[in-house]
Amino acid sequence: MNHTGRIQAQRTSGFTLIEVMLLIVILSVASMYIILTIPTRVLSDSAQDASEKFVLQMHHAREQAMLRNHVYGIEFKDDKYTFYRWHNENWVELVQPPLVETRVSEHVDLDFEPGDFRILDNMTEGRDTVFGRDVRRASSDDEEPPRPNVLIFESTEFVPFRLRFTAHDPNERSFVIDGRSGIQIEREEVEGWQ
Repeated sequence: MNHTGRIQAQRTSGFTLIEVMLLIVILSVASMYIILTIPTRVLSDSAQDASEKFVLQMHHAREQAMLRNHVYGIEFKDDKYTFYRWHNENWVELVQPPLVETRVSEHVDLDFEPGDFRILDNMTEGRDTVFGRDVRRASSDDEEPPRPNVLIFESTEFVPFRLRFTAHDPNERSFVIDGRSGIQIEREEVEGWQ
């Protein structure tokens, strides 16, 4: 084969710009079809999904507390929980995934049960101002300051708690996150409070 024959063979073995663009259009249309036909159930619709997501967020917060030498807090209110970081004597809400405010589905109830944490009971002076528990810290009179229920320390230990994700549908499972040790978290399927 001569030199021009080799060049012609090389040119015919590749893709043209039009072929690549056509492939991109076909893949885009196929992707849109798949996205539009996915069931409407979102990841955290079930108690199982919501409990798994919380465990992953908790592990991430503990890793960040240790790596960055920060104290983190989680505030539970109604059907949502919010992550905070203690910075300059204030709680600062985290807005970067995965540690963002998370609302559970309307198909799931979220119940928080505090554990025993006696460290603050031994303090006589200024105990209400530790980690922003002083209600005067609000930026306005109408706004209530964050009051995290769970603190995650730099050592990765945390304030003990239990958290229940209860499915409204009796055919779906409910889950409890047991962090009463303050050191490790266990997630288990349950039928009722134990």
